[in-house]
Amino acid sequence: MTKSFTLNIPKELSSITLRQYQRYLKLAKDNDSEEAKDFLNMKFIEVFCNVSLKEAYQIPVSEFNPIIDHINGLFKEDTPLQRDIKIVDTDGTELNLGFIPKLEDMTMGEFVDLDSYIGDWDNMHKAMAVLYRPMKYKRKDKYLIHEYKASEEYHELMKDMPVSIALGAMVFFYRLGKELSKYSMDYLLQQVQKEEAPIRKALEKNGVGINQFTHSLKEMSETLTRLPNSLTNNVLYG
Repeated sequence: MTKSFTLNIPKELSSITLRQYQRYLKLAKDNDSEEAKDFLNMKFIEVFCNVSLKEAYQIPVSEFNPIIDHINGLFKEDTPLQRDIKIVDTDGTELNLGFIPKLEDMTMGEFVDLDSYIGDWDNMHKAMAVLYRPMKYKRKDKYLIHEYKASEEYHELMKDMPVSIALGAMVFFYRLGKELSKYSMDYLLQQVQKEEAPIRKALEKNGVGINQFTHSLKEMSETLTRLPNSLTNNVLYG
């Protein structure tokens, strides 16, 4: 007798969490060979349809590939930036989070952490915790968010956001990067070269050399222009 089970096929990209996407990308990286393709397809169903690997093996052949094609198709959806999002905390509390209102006004702490996290999908939930923070005030389309504390408080919570939100934030951030690199990055580079610049003194106090900081700024500036290609390389496959 065949045991029945529920197959939760996502109907839209917002039904897939960042946690699921991160998990699958790691599996794909660890099983990057032609021989592992069938196993990876099984894991694909397991991760995105919330079934066990054993149950994935029981899916009829006639239905298997269409399911994979359907889920892959979801990643072709447009992912516009969502500035105002809601996420339910572990205690059931609904949190209103807002995207950084002005990226060009980000603090050095925000910049450094984004530089560390934004290019690594394993740490994308940490990048989202920099870009999205609890609101302390909201009126119509205007809002203020809490200051960045560089804590781990919201890291795990961000893993449960829809991956569509994370992708939308990344696309927006990198596209805006051309303007940021032209203005903000150049301004910062100019400032650190001045002996009297407060930022230079702060860097020296924390043991960060000017050359090291300048190199980091230039690397981030270059990375900001590479999203379209690097993002499509991460899209799922069957």
